[in-house]
Amino acid sequence: MGRKVTKGKKTKESILDEARKIFNEEGIFLTLSAISKKIGITSGGITNHFPTKEHLFVGLSEQYENELNEMTSRFQFGPELDFSKLTAFFSEVMDIQYKHRSVILFFSVMHQSQSVMMGQLLKTWLHRQTRLENLANTLVSIGLLEKKILEPKEFAVFRFQYVNLFTTWMVSYSLYDSGKSFESMKPIYLEGIFRVFEKYLTEKGMAQMSAVSLT
Repeated sequence: MGRKVTKGKKTKESILDEARKIFNEEGIFLTLSAISKKIGITSGGITNHFPTKEHLFVGLSEQYENELNEMTSRFQFGPELDFSKLTAFFSEVMDIQYKHRSVILFFSVMHQSQSVMMGQLLKTWLHRQTRLENLANTLVSIGLLEKKILEPKEFAVFRFQYVNLFTTWMVSYSLYDSGKSFESMKPIYLEGIFRVFEKYLTEKGMAQMSAVSLT
């Protein structure tokens, strides 16, 4: 039987889970001292695992990446891919992003001097870039996108648009649409992300895209 976690002593994982919920609801600018009081432990109970707030957000980022990678590892970029399946995939990614929204917001306001977070961001970016290249190549190979998307300059522009939309929709939601429910805004943001493909759609791709419901 495992040891019972007391109020004064919590595991690293439980601290992350509770901190994520608090940051999600009350904002990312809370201090470690404020977070420790809300969790119900001493400041040392947090700094024993996370020396600084930056280290705490690295831990939260790793939680987010692990959940995202577990989900995306089940998604296959194969010949059976279509825009309907891609919609379901994007939708699930957005659900995970919303669950971990405080991490994404923290990334958007951090400074380059925060070297620990910068290192975490660069590490995850390399993996995401490879995944996006695989997606583009697959959509071209099955005839949904034109080959021009794979040209270096075209792909650089596409990557910029895609990555920015998929990483900043949460910022837009928190700034401009926080008074509306995530469920009501999700189809709008999802359609906005999908529109980055419009320039490159083949006839087959256009037919598939028009048949997909994003609601």
